[in-house]
Amino acid sequence: MQLVPASLEPPVGLEAFLVEVGRGEAGFGGTDFEPGKETLADFLLRLVDRSHGRRLEPGSVPFTTYWLLDGDGDIAGMCRLRHELNDDMLNHGGHIAYYVRTSARGKGYGTAILALTLAVGRDRGIERFLITVYSDNEPSIRVIEGNGGVFEDERIWEETGQPFRRYWIG
Repeated sequence: MQLVPASLEPPVGLEAFLVEVGRGEAGFGGTDFEPGKETLADFLLRLVDRSHGRRLEPGSVPFTTYWLLDGDGDIAGMCRLRHELNDDMLNHGGHIAYYVRTSARGKGYGTAILALTLAVGRDRGIERFLITVYSDNEPSIRVIEGNGGVFEDERIWEETGQPFRRYWIG
């Protein structure tokens, strides 16, 4: 497995993967890629810009998007590593968000993508990571706890009324 930062050179099958991810699920924000409204190249340029703190949406922070490639080079998942947290991200969102495609679930990719993202974050100088997860997302809770996540508290996300948990990994 390999974690590859988003660049202007897309891995094979990226566009189909992004369509599959769509707006996300289980608390993962999904993608804002909309085929027909922008090209894949424009979308990738936007991701690269965001990783350098350019073209950020109001209220967001710089973040890098990564693709998780399996041993055959196929996309098994994606994640975002936020370089810093603002007040909103400190409450709900945290440093890392990840998604594993449906066909790859239950095979250890969630554990791998989180472990690899933590390593990248540590290389960037992040010492403690906040990760939030909806309270009913048992698979992600197991992944977070399996990577050393320590439960801090449970809150209600005002936008949806859903309870979520906050974990720290040091």
